[in-house]
Amino acid sequence: MSKKKLLLLLFIASLLAVGAYAMYIISIPKDFYTEEELLEKIPLMTPKKEIQDIIQIDEETYFVPFLSADDSYGSSIWVWNTGKWECVGTDSASGPSILSNNGNSYVYWNVHPHDKVHEWQIYLTSERNYSVTEANSENRLEVYFPKIQVKHTITLGKESYGYVELPSKWKEIIGSSDLNPAQSGLLPSSHYYMFQYQAYNDKQKAVDLEHTFRNGGGGTYTGDYIQQMQQVISEELE
Repeated sequence: MSKKKLLLLLFIASLLAVGAYAMYIISIPKDFYTEEELLEKIPLMTPKKEIQDIIQIDEETYFVPFLSADDSYGSSIWVWNTGKWECVGTDSASGPSILSNNGNSYVYWNVHPHDKVHEWQIYLTSERNYSVTEANSENRLEVYFPKIQVKHTITLGKESYGYVELPSKWKEIIGSSDLNPAQSGLLPSSHYYMFQYQAYNDKQKAVDLEHTFRNGGGGTYTGDYIQQMQQVISEELE
């Protein structure tokens, strides 16, 4: 082998080594932001904010509940993405929401204490449906989807905020009806599901989140990490 070719191979090997090292470095999460940094970086134009807590869900995911000067209880979700901590969802007020990252899914919330929420009843629902794929070929596939209604109860602690892992049974149900499984995304499925909730006080009376939403709500989201849950319509339950 000539000296010129040897130098070229060494140069290419060096480039590959540097590239591999760079990818390794950006894959390792750095220290998360301080409270002061978070107050500046939370991408929501609200009155002066106060960080209630900084909760590490896993090595690449943080949940940061915060309180605004107008007495709004907000939430922000942060993930490690391409070498930096990125806010993928923030809101000034909401009911429980679903977070998915690294193959795991969670329900998280931050609600006004005056709503006196003692527990969530969350629902996975789906209407009956019928699907036909490749109708004009010998690979024609006909699938009937039955109505699904699954309930799970979450008891809240003393704080206005919290999170729990989404029941593994839910992901199994969704996966069982997925005609085109995907490796990424929020609980991927080719069939349509709804994620709903109802709040209850300690007397098992259904309550609305009047204080939580008294200043309105809304937020910003990027990617497919977060899915909002809708308040259940009791008349639609069986």
